[in-house]
Amino acid sequence: MVQVKTIDELEALYYGHNRNLLRKADAPVTTSTTGVFNAIFGAYAWAQLNLEANAFGILPKYPWDKSGFRVITAKPTLNTNQGNTTLGGTSEGGTIAETVKPTLQEIDIRPKTAQLPFSASEVMEWLATHSKDDIWGGLGSLRLYMAVQHKEFLNRMLLADVEAEAAGASGANTGTKDFETLDRIISSDAEEDATGGSQAGYYDPWAANATVDRDSGTDFDCTVESASGTIGTNGVLTDDTLRTFLRKIRIAAGKDPNVFLGSHEVYSEIQGLYMPSVRIPNPYGEALVQIDVNGIQTFKGTGVGIHVDSIYGIPFIPSKDAPSNASDSAEIGRLFALDTSDAEGYGYPRIGISIAIPTEYYEATRRSPAYPFVNNAFVEKGVFRTMGETVCRHFKSQGKIRDIKL
Repeated sequence: MVQVKTIDELEALYYGHNRNLLRKADAPVTTSTTGVFNAIFGAYAWAQLNLEANAFGILPKYPWDKSGFRVITAKPTLNTNQGNTTLGGTSEGGTIAETVKPTLQEIDIRPKTAQLPFSASEVMEWLATHSKDDIWGGLGSLRLYMAVQHKEFLNRMLLADVEAEAAGASGANTGTKDFETLDRIISSDAEEDATGGSQAGYYDPWAANATVDRDSGTDFDCTVESASGTIGTNGVLTDDTLRTFLRKIRIAAGKDPNVFLGSHEVYSEIQGLYMPSVRIPNPYGEALVQIDVNGIQTFKGTGVGIHVDSIYGIPFIPSKDAPSNASDSAEIGRLFALDTSDAEGYGYPRIGISIAIPTEYYEATRRSPAYPFVNNAFVEKGVFRTMGETVCRHFKSQGKIRDIKL
């Protein structure tokens, strides 16, 4: 029988150890101990922002070789002075009709420069490249982020809203320094009448150099529909609106558009239109497409491309920057139908971005000649630059549905 005479002997019997062995004072080193731990973040910064640039991505890019083009705005009209019909029908042995010609117009477009500059002090750049300090903000770090930001800025140019700009204007539209927005290119005389404000030219693209009149003429009309049936009045998007819209584009352009572009809210609304419970073949599906420097293209080959949603066989690409009327919170955005094809075979897309100088990066650092005088300061600078312009050569094949509400 074990005799227990002390509390230490009792603890040793039941616990298997003597508590005296655990009476040492501990002082462990922890992450909160002053002076022993410093977090290393590394020379990267994960942007907590959506920087997608889908509109810029899907539009084809092609070299700038002409600062303008001619358009035919009206077909020739054959008169009947020689006894022929207006379509050329002639009696046997009849006289040759008087010659006719179509109506032409010249459109001048000039390239624009888009820039995104950034800089770091000489001290910051030296420390970032030579020291073991944990630094973000040297040119190398900034260059990675600004390259993506530059493309996103271009995307926001392409999808700038015109309606709010027109409503708040105090003078006629004289053009913009930004790449022309799709919202202004893809518009109509009826849209200008309804939402163009009290000033002139806010639905006329390239106003600084070209004359594309939507204030008093319909020669350059795109297909513009309202979800409600009345431009400027919001309505719920329906399948009937979509089918009518596509029918009007086919009649005007001779073919379907090849890509839809719209806001995520419009994207969600269209998803809700076509539920699996419908009793008719569902037009909402999936398409396999390629997106590269030439914009969006139909799928070619095997195992190449990405899966995207489609409506009536036309791919739908959502973009966070898709325009809506900033002064009307009920409107959730617009749905653009773009024809980026080269249906005429001229070597130019019907709508795209003409590039004079592709995106280039320049920098002036302490390794550059004439530094620091080139910057007139002890800072090192970089800049991304792109020169070009959004160009549409076939307005009738483009369209949009506006005034969409939930």
